[in-house]
Amino acid sequence: MVWLAAAGVLLALAAWIQPYELIRVTGGSMMPTYRDGQLLVGVKAFWLRGEPFRRGEVVMCRVGGEKLLKRIYALPGDEVVIFSLDDGFHVMVQAENYLRYYQLAEGIGHARIRRFEVPEHGLFLLGDAPNVSLDSRDFGPVPEADVIARIR
Repeated sequence: MVWLAAAGVLLALAAWIQPYELIRVTGGSMMPTYRDGQLLVGVKAFWLRGEPFRRGEVVMCRVGGEKLLKRIYALPGDEVVIFSLDDGFHVMVQAENYLRYYQLAEGIGHARIRRFEVPEHGLFLLGDAPNVSLDSRDFGPVPEADVIARIR
């Protein structure tokens, strides 16, 4: 009977230290790249610690107790400019033409503009379907430590 308990502990430990995580896509925020219900394989962030995050990389993170699948849009130190216009949000990183867009938005009169720098160890995340995505435009940059897995 002791061997059965030991085998159970070993199986649980093996599942816990496995570097891969099976991820089911929920919702349409990553369309058209990933569909609702699609299964993905992610590498647990623990196994990739020390490897720098890349702009464009897709990650699973924990935000407010929920797991979200999003794309990294901006990295620590990047300047992000978010314009809220009638046709939706426009997000720019390291915006060289910031002044031109600012003048355009200012001329519209009802545009809202937010401008900030992504903090050290923070990531600015967006869904691929911005009209239905809850992302960093809503909750701000996500700490790198809140990344659970990286999609490979």
